[in-house]
Amino acid sequence: MERAAPGQVVDALTRSAVWPVDLAPGAGFVPLADLVAGGLAERICTRLGEPPRRVGESAVVMGVASRLWSVTVVSAARDGVLVDVEALVGDDDEGALVLGLAQPRGFLDPTVEEVDAAIQRVLQPLVESFDLSPHLLWGNVAASLHAVPRVHDLPAAEPLVADLLTRAPYAGQLDASLAGPVAGRARRRTCCLFYLVPGAGVCGDCVFDVAPRR
Repeated sequence: MERAAPGQVVDALTRSAVWPVDLAPGAGFVPLADLVAGGLAERICTRLGEPPRRVGESAVVMGVASRLWSVTVVSAARDGVLVDVEALVGDDDEGALVLGLAQPRGFLDPTVEEVDAAIQRVLQPLVESFDLSPHLLWGNVAASLHAVPRVHDLPAAEPLVADLLTRAPYAGQLDASLAGPVAGRARRRTCCLFYLVPGAGVCGDCVFDVAPRR
């Protein structure tokens, strides 16, 4: 891939209004692996009202994935820029995650395979770091990925998202033939466990129609 100029990377990321990336991360930002190892799941659980720890672990993967799209799928589809994910760092405010970019490095005109490889470099070790079912965690990723064109109001991302969702490990995680409780959303084949948060119900694309009894 051709290297992008720092200004091209910055311009692409400043256009992302959903889960914006901190382009001047302070001293509190650390590599994502260190942030997760430092108790991110536990801090998320505290913020959510002390559900079981596995809810926090699920939320870590969902949170990182949701924020990762701004520097991979969105910027690639809209601006032809793929951020060098090795420059990503993270911080959290009592479990509220923010991604930062330590250096404005990136590449121009990435292929689908190159976007997918960047996603996997971030998410594969994260999924492997937890004892939860990989099927559940990749379901989190697939559900979040499927929502990118809608959440970011970016129809131009639809072809890239559709292509990615045909590839392992996202393939088979969603069932577009089943209407979820919210119209227009593919239905998951797994549950992210959010229903275990005190006072919560099921998500709009959940495999369940109602929260299971504990």
